[in-house]
Amino acid sequence: MVSFTSILSSGCSIHARFLLCSAFAPLCSEEVSGSVSACRALCETVADDCKEHIKQLAPTVMLDCSAFPLRADRKLCMRPPNASESEPEPPPPSRWPFHEHELREHGCPPAYTRAPTGACWPACGQNARYSQKDKRTAEIWMNTLAWFSLLSTSFALLTFCAEPSRYRYPERPIVWMAACHAIIALAHVTRGWLGAKMVSCAGTTLAVDGLASPTCVAFFSLTYYFTLAADAWFANACVAWYLTAASEWSTEALERAAAYLHAVSWGWAGAWTAAALALRRVTADELTGTCGISDAAAAALVGVPRGALLVTSVALAIGACPGIMRVRRALDSRGAKRVGRLAARAAATGVLYLILASIGTGARVLEARLREAQSGLALLAAEETGNYEDSVGSSAVSVCLCLSCGIAAGSWAWSRKSVVVWRKALCPPRKAPCCSPPLLRPHHPYYKRPLHVSRV
Repeated sequence: MVSFTSILSSGCSIHARFLLCSAFAPLCSEEVSGSVSACRALCETVADDCKEHIKQLAPTVMLDCSAFPLRADRKLCMRPPNASESEPEPPPPSRWPFHEHELREHGCPPAYTRAPTGACWPACGQNARYSQKDKRTAEIWMNTLAWFSLLSTSFALLTFCAEPSRYRYPERPIVWMAACHAIIALAHVTRGWLGAKMVSCAGTTLAVDGLASPTCVAFFSLTYYFTLAADAWFANACVAWYLTAASEWSTEALERAAAYLHAVSWGWAGAWTAAALALRRVTADELTGTCGISDAAAAALVGVPRGALLVTSVALAIGACPGIMRVRRALDSRGAKRVGRLAARAAATGVLYLILASIGTGARVLEARLREAQSGLALLAAEETGNYEDSVGSSAVSVCLCLSCGIAAGSWAWSRKSVVVWRKALCPPRKAPCCSPPLLRPHHPYYKRPLHVSRV
């Protein structure tokens, strides 16, 4: 685009700026499939007006009007407001297969290519919106947090397997939260092993329509489904604490109602995932090399379900506080101290998870709005200066915060009780031989240590 700056500054044609803007930032609309650029007649008019100026710049500048559509072919194209309605249209050229392939590759900025929908989309493996340094930084952060999340959640799940009786209701939903985030972390670890191209690319372009790439669909289904499921289990944890503290439900009563909690959690996540796939709102992200909800549907398919769960969780947690205080007053000092420690741990884990999930959801919605507000003319102006960098990089922030939620979900198992459980599991106490008589066992009250006779 820098090479065409001299044509704009020369003022050789009043339609030059309109032509170049339509070439590098074509019109896109939801009502029209594909992009709409200027008509070929307008390009030929500009080429004729700036013929002498282009000769002086050749071969630096070459204006190829064959890449623009013809109105005679009943293709949509744009004309400036002051253009004449009776502009002659040249006869359509012959259509050879290789010529059609060349036309599809024209009219896109550098590092962009034509997607199957006809729009210009970042090419796979190219640095269109982000530099290689930004992608490398995001890759390091994502892989590091994915491994930490996997280790934290795996430790919590293994601790539950070592002593299941410790994680009864109202603490049982924490186990399912850890399980959901363990699957999310495992999906990101697998993506780092396969590479960004394997997940986010569909042919030569990024997966504009995520359903065109099976790996993109698989990654999206796992991460989106289990993210909503983890948030639902966080809300169920608040429900269990509310019923225990405010309504005085016992552990057995909560276990009998566990089937309803499972149905709500898994059903809620499944319904939203099915809706996203049915509406084809799945797309790839260039910076993170992952697949997620498209920017146009981020507010509806990310902000609404996650926001509703988080707001519900806050309301239930606030409602449970008076009940916990009432229970502490009814117990003796030892019991009140024990309930206070348990409530403090639950509050610390819940607040940490709530903050990370809320900031991650807000960052994703804000990123989508900023991308929609960023017009194609801003892209063209940046291309003219030659230093285009996308300032919207919160996609990596939202992914990293989601992985940090997994670390927070597994932090419930970081306690002295877990150390005791693992010490018993890994270092069992020594037992006396079963064949020794009862009076000769070390723990018997009448056992006497034998005299040690030394040999001289």
